[in-house]
Amino acid sequence: MFEIPETNIRDKVRFSITTTYTKLRNKIYNPYIHLAVCGYPRSGTSLLYNMLSSTVAGSMKFTSFENYFIHSLHKLGDIATKAPLDVLHVEYLDQLNIHNKKIVLLVVIRDIREIITSRHPIYPDEYFIGYDHSYWPQNKDFTEWSYDAPGVIEISRHIRTAINRPDAFLVRYEDLVDSPDDLQKSIQHKFDIHFVRKFSDYHLSREKHAYKYEGRYKPKDETLVMEGSRVKNKGTRWDKPEHIDRINDQFERCPELFDLLIEYGYEKDSSWIDAI
Repeated sequence: MFEIPETNIRDKVRFSITTTYTKLRNKIYNPYIHLAVCGYPRSGTSLLYNMLSSTVAGSMKFTSFENYFIHSLHKLGDIATKAPLDVLHVEYLDQLNIHNKKIVLLVVIRDIREIITSRHPIYPDEYFIGYDHSYWPQNKDFTEWSYDAPGVIEISRHIRTAINRPDAFLVRYEDLVDSPDDLQKSIQHKFDIHFVRKFSDYHLSREKHAYKYEGRYKPKDETLVMEGSRVKNKGTRWDKPEHIDRINDQFERCPELFDLLIEYGYEKDSSWIDAI
């Protein structure tokens, strides 16, 4: 969540020089690429990002923990960023793309019931996101969090806008864990990105993982993250007894969640809730 900052004279001169360079370069070579992964928090964005960082061919630079594209899009070279809530900023992509980079926008979604029953990796007693808000770090060390960031409903509105872009690709978490190699082929076909290994083998190159839950980012409950492990579908979580009250509360407070399940093709109607 950001606003486009004011640029000073020095920045304007620097951008003028670099944009002139890229205009000349693009006449000879393919444009630089900026790959941005975003979507719902707790939807598998980190897993996808590590799959990409350990399999993409070439010299693309993968930034580390939760970097917004605003901090990298103006830089020269092929760069990748990952921040779920960057989906709120997609409207700024074209304005900030001063080097006319090729944009690869991967937007990750998941069964909303799984999203709202996902625990906070650092505070496992708390649900990370609800229909109204989600947790957001209050300092650079990620040691303080507050439940004041956008929730499922607001994020969904931005996802609808984002996936209508020609340079966007919708990634379903379920496809990511059930058929990662087929998903990889689809990304390769759409964006002409080349890979050196399969998504399903990403765990064999942990040294190339851009996103690591280590140090101050280490989860208190490591079962809440999959990064670094062989990809597998752990099955549904939302229908377990310990989450039923959460499901009933969220859907009672926000019936629009039913519409999201139907919109994304996870359910045909709302009758499923009568069976839990």
